[in-house]
Amino acid sequence: MARRRPSRSAAAGITYRLATIEDAEETFQVVHEAADDVLRRAGRRVSGDAALPLARVIRFRHFCVRHDGGRFWVAEQEGRIVGAAIAILRERVWYLAALHVLPAFQSRGIGTELLRRSMAGVGRETALTVLTDALNPVSNSLYMRFRMLPQDTILTFDGTLDGSGGRRAPGASPVGSFDVQRLDLSRDRATLDRLDRGSVGFSRPVDHDFWAGVPGLEGHLLEDAGTVRGYLYLSDAGAAGPAAALGSEDVPAALATAARLARERGVANLHVRVAGSARHGISWLVDAGFQLTGIGLMLSTRRVGLLDRYVTSGADALY
Repeated sequence: MARRRPSRSAAAGITYRLATIEDAEETFQVVHEAADDVLRRAGRRVSGDAALPLARVIRFRHFCVRHDGGRFWVAEQEGRIVGAAIAILRERVWYLAALHVLPAFQSRGIGTELLRRSMAGVGRETALTVLTDALNPVSNSLYMRFRMLPQDTILTFDGTLDGSGGRRAPGASPVGSFDVQRLDLSRDRATLDRLDRGSVGFSRPVDHDFWAGVPGLEGHLLEDAGTVRGYLYLSDAGAAGPAAALGSEDVPAALATAARLARERGVANLHVRVAGSARHGISWLVDAGFQLTGIGLMLSTRRVGLLDRYVTSGADALY
């Protein structure tokens, strides 16, 4: 059914402003209510995400206020936040990290206005990108009106590490894991920059500063015979990623390394989000017994990066 064009009166009483540190928890509550509503309408079970601890969610919002404050907007009615948009800009790539409006306030043009305001700093050469749930045609139609079109799928996999995930299926080809070295940003920034440019397509040192400061999140260089083949972040809640590899053929070993490190840390489950083009990695996940638990889309105004060698963050809105 076609959406009604918002009238002037439909959004009466809505005001917009830049977010502050104090808005972090309330904007996340908007995310929960809006996302749960999408799941209910799609007939899917609503449940919490253990891989997404509240402290990390709030820290991410504080980070965005500091580093991308001109792209973090809220919509209010009588002092209550009813919608929020968060975007980041790295070199010539703009990424919409979050856009949510409370169910009772949807179809009033609020999401469109928040999206426009979050594009501060965008130029003609900027690629617009978003990772979105395939279940939400209303939001995806909005993004497509801004010329963000499908580039890839984003598949979510979950598995337990006691035998039903991370263990090779009978007949599957064996995959070794990498040697690891803890990340040291004072030493490894050039290496991370090279791996990022070869995968996501842009440099993002400020994002590595964020991940390096998240409690319970460890970053590692992945090495084979002394040669760096990639990097991997793994949380103590079992969220793998982001991870970047030199080539798509390195992704299975990166995932095997994540499973090994998780077991060594006593983690019971592993949560992974990977692009559909990362066929080598997906094959490993399926052979290892992981279950497909979600299907999303990457939309972009032009093709960005080589995601066949990348694992997106499993526990925050930075990709």
